[in-house]
Amino acid sequence: MVLHEEIHPSIDVDEATFKRFLRFPPTREFEGAMAEAAQWAREWFMAHGKPWIVALPADEAIRALTANRWPATTPLGVIITSAGPEAEAHAGVCFEADEPDRYYFLECYASAVVDQLLTRTRNALGATRHYSPGYPEWGIEANPPLLAAINGLVSLPGPLRTLDSGMLVPKKSQIAVFALPPK
Repeated sequence: MVLHEEIHPSIDVDEATFKRFLRFPPTREFEGAMAEAAQWAREWFMAHGKPWIVALPADEAIRALTANRWPATTPLGVIITSAGPEAEAHAGVCFEADEPDRYYFLECYASAVVDQLLTRTRNALGATRHYSPGYPEWGIEANPPLLAAINGLVSLPGPLRTLDSGMLVPKKSQIAVFALPPK
């Protein structure tokens, strides 16, 4: 049973989230070349990005991989989201073309897309927090078995795999586990 799914949703990242991923002061305005790079990244992603998100109830296999972060009686959900491979590939083209600003702004925008989709979905499902491999005390090496368990439950709407290290590919992707609210 899928709790939520969006394939290629329209998403316009709010400026505060974008600035946070750029490590840009929240009260400082984008000006000049930075404003142009920010606008370019937003427009490029809106025209070419293919993000997706899926949320589903966690089964016992997924629960077993969460390192007992929640009481056994707490129902869990899992959210899988990705900005898609397009932004990562085009950011690489920008890097190779010696366009570091476009590379950096597109990478950060894709990260902000994943964050905003994850937060929006988690909040819509009534959860207040989530926990992901790579967070303190839960290494990214949990991603491969977690993704294998997820793939046993659902076909994801876009490509997602792990490297031996546990890093997700496309890199602008995230798996998050959260407590489902009581019914």
